[in-house]
Amino acid sequence: MLTSSVILGQEDISQIQERLMSITEEEKEILEHLFIQTQEIEEMEREAKRMDDEIHSIEMDIATIDNRIKKEEENYKKNLDALKIVLQTYQRMGPGSYIEIILSADSLTSLIRRINVIRDLTKNTDELLTDIELSRERLLAERNNLDEKVKLLEEKRRELEENLHKKQDLVREMEEYLASLQSDRELYLERLEYISMMMEEIKKILKEYTQGFNRIVQEGNFPEDGVQTSITLRGIKVTIDEKVFNEIINAYEWMPKIEISFFQDEIELSAPDKGLRISGNFQIEDGQVLKFVPEKGSFLEMPLGKGTLENLFEEGDFTLNFEPIIGKNILREVNVLEGYLEVIVALRLF
Repeated sequence: MLTSSVILGQEDISQIQERLMSITEEEKEILEHLFIQTQEIEEMEREAKRMDDEIHSIEMDIATIDNRIKKEEENYKKNLDALKIVLQTYQRMGPGSYIEIILSADSLTSLIRRINVIRDLTKNTDELLTDIELSRERLLAERNNLDEKVKLLEEKRRELEENLHKKQDLVREMEEYLASLQSDRELYLERLEYISMMMEEIKKILKEYTQGFNRIVQEGNFPEDGVQTSITLRGIKVTIDEKVFNEIINAYEWMPKIEISFFQDEIELSAPDKGLRISGNFQIEDGQVLKFVPEKGSFLEMPLGKGTLENLFEEGDFTLNFEPIIGKNILREVNVLEGYLEVIVALRLF
């Protein structure tokens, strides 16, 4: 988002919020168009950053593989040199040398010693050949791996270049649209900055909400009568009414005022006084945690893009840790129904 240190210094969040909520429908329509463009540009910037990080990671992998290839080449050369010396020794001895060495022994002890020497020499030659073959195979594998990494790197660089071109096009479109607003241009730029600050404020609120809710659960302050349990063929069914969630929130002054609502196959987080609504669903993580996955949302009835939604939770996902409630048992299934949340818990007996 656009930011302004001047505005930050002059206005607090409540004043900014009041200004945004008092705009006319016509102004909101223009602002929504600009807000959508801004979100698209920011998502392009985030995607470019992700690609940049991937490119850096691939370059590091390539450097590591390249270093391993050099070591394998040195090892391969060293084994070849050793084998060359052994073969030269064989050549000097001639084909009949082994028999002559054995037959010229003057005692049983000498004979056994000579046979063992010849056996060791043969064994060492076999081991050298095996090492050379393994080294060659490792070298080929590393080179193939390197080739794949180089191809991936080239592809990522192409994607990054395309991404940057798209971003430039979006920026140009936005500038043209702003230019068409003529004298109102600065006004809408200011309001976009207000939205930017509100998004940062909402990000903090969502983080505090998650931490606060899990703190309440961890401290054992989750009301026992708020959780209904029953035994089914699939496991223990735990049912929690949406009223319980909201009663917990309202019981603590330090908790951010966010309402949670359960609809059929959909969860809604809303902060009416902030003009925020986010819908999504829960997915199970690590057997005991429910993670909220945002799917759609709006701010002052203006749609939030996928990248913006994800960015709101970048400082910490909205998660519900059920471990204090279910102990060592495992969440098997989660269902969102009208007015309540249902989870199926599988018992862990050992």
